[in-house]
Amino acid sequence: MQGFHLPCHMAEAVLSFIDAQHRHPLPDPKWYKPWDKRLGPGVVGLNLDLYAGSVLGLVGPNGAGKTTLLRMMAGILPLQKGEVKARFHSDTLAEVGDLRQWVGHMPEQVRWQGRMTVRDILIQLAEMRNVDQTRIDGLLGLVGLRGRQDEALNNLSQGMRQRLSIAAALLGSPKVLLLDEPFNGLDPVASQAFTDLVRRLASKGVSVVISSHMVAQLEGLVDRIALLHRGQLLDEGPMEDVERRLDLDGRYALSGTGEVDAEHLFHDLDVELLDLQQDDSHWSLTFRGSPLSVLQAAMANDVSITSWSPTRPNLVEWLCAATGMSVEDISLDVASSALLPMKTAEVGEDE
Repeated sequence: MQGFHLPCHMAEAVLSFIDAQHRHPLPDPKWYKPWDKRLGPGVVGLNLDLYAGSVLGLVGPNGAGKTTLLRMMAGILPLQKGEVKARFHSDTLAEVGDLRQWVGHMPEQVRWQGRMTVRDILIQLAEMRNVDQTRIDGLLGLVGLRGRQDEALNNLSQGMRQRLSIAAALLGSPKVLLLDEPFNGLDPVASQAFTDLVRRLASKGVSVVISSHMVAQLEGLVDRIALLHRGQLLDEGPMEDVERRLDLDGRYALSGTGEVDAEHLFHDLDVELLDLQQDDSHWSLTFRGSPLSVLQAAMANDVSITSWSPTRPNLVEWLCAATGMSVEDISLDVASSALLPMKTAEVGEDE
């Protein structure tokens, strides 16, 4: 995957989080303190930079802290520890008090409903935020809703509702745009249109952050990826660099008809077989190594090949490589709805 923006090491960060933390309070009643609370799941020890014109994919399982982190970035949740610095109106990073005037936030679920039109709801939101209404026409054109501006909210498709959510988030010309699971409920056509819109925004210098639990959705769109698990940032950078550091690069998928003797095919090849599926008429396998040597061996053994392509690991494989946990442990961990930060040495259970 090739990024479509300037490499981040050549750019300067517009927003930096330094050792940032926000943990949600949980009830912890005692007989002498019935309303007592303790710190529960959240985000801890976060160090992350956002760059102008860059698209960052925030990846992690449900409960990893993605939505919490986006709300921290949006200024909705305050930092309990650490600091945030920005380069929004100067050439140097400086502490920033209120992020909300610089950041646009699109939550995962926005219920656009009622008889109000697209244009009227944007006018109302602009008045509430004290934003110049003359920008609304430009926003409608940017997100592809100019032809639907007089449409009632009740009549919008899911894709149109997502576009309206972006338009609402862009009121006030934010420097950073946060998108929480924006592909949920979109069909392939709407997903592609949404992808094109994000690219167009990034080309205008907006720093975009997209949260997702599906790595494949972000391929070809993001130029950086941040892997989040149990409230901690495990790794961050260009996807290929993260894969290389986690020893997950160089994977290919191969499929064909008939039968295949994978053990014989890979004999004497410096190739690692990762997965093999076959029935009476078809087979598919995933391997790591040189695709040329495998294709040559397949042709030499009259193996019928219908397709081959590079492939990326799934989220569980990313997490296993980053944490050192087994597939079974990761799967159970992902299923937990009350994940606590991993750094138990730094975050005590009594907090």
